[in-house]
Amino acid sequence: MVKFIVVGGGGKVAQYFTEHAVKEGHEVHSVIRNDGHSDELKKIGAKIHILSLEDASVPDLTSLFTKVNPDVVIFAAGAGGQPPGPEVIDYQGAVKVYDAMESSNRKRLILIGAVDVRTRDKGWPEWYDDEDKKTSERVWKAIPTYLDAKLKAEIELHTRKQIQFTVVRPGGLTLEPAGGVQLGKTHLKQTSRELVAKVILAIATSKGTEGLTIDVMDGEGSIKDELNKVVEDGTDAWTG
Repeated sequence: MVKFIVVGGGGKVAQYFTEHAVKEGHEVHSVIRNDGHSDELKKIGAKIHILSLEDASVPDLTSLFTKVNPDVVIFAAGAGGQPPGPEVIDYQGAVKVYDAMESSNRKRLILIGAVDVRTRDKGWPEWYDDEDKKTSERVWKAIPTYLDAKLKAEIELHTRKQIQFTVVRPGGLTLEPAGGVQLGKTHLKQTSRELVAKVILAIATSKGTEGLTIDVMDGEGSIKDELNKVVEDGTDAWTG
């Protein structure tokens, strides 16, 4: 049994994760900003903690992490286009979680990022094709503030030597049921939210992905086989 704490537990990926993790016998503590998702999370077996990431201090989060004593912290929070915005939640909120993990001596973090988060003046990732480049340009033009906040959070995370992190980066999120998967360095496509949740659970209950950034797309492979390949090859989609 693994004990998880999910920061941003009310989101769809987080709820799918909670449902699958509880069914497999794990314990999930869900941190939500208000009681809006409380009933549905309780129904799928989550233990609820109401704490706004916007308003919480690092000592507040440290106290919660110390009390719960999780094996794995999952950062699933996101502004979702709503106030207070990605700078406050996706970047500053993530940094608060890093600080609280270090203060409470929590080591393992899985962060839900976004595909194509990168310092763009370094040039194109070598595995991108022309279609990927067009998609990248379109998405960065549409949601630059969000992607920039995610980028700053990941750059900061790479400086935190105490934290054993894995960054999971889905493509365009859908509500389709989980099917096959492609992991590692992928083209910019779509990803089932349920599939993201199942990949996170597989990563959290296995070893070898610490320090890696893994793109997650709908594909043809099984989670087990694709994850084994990533671990064996040390495939890292982070380009800085």
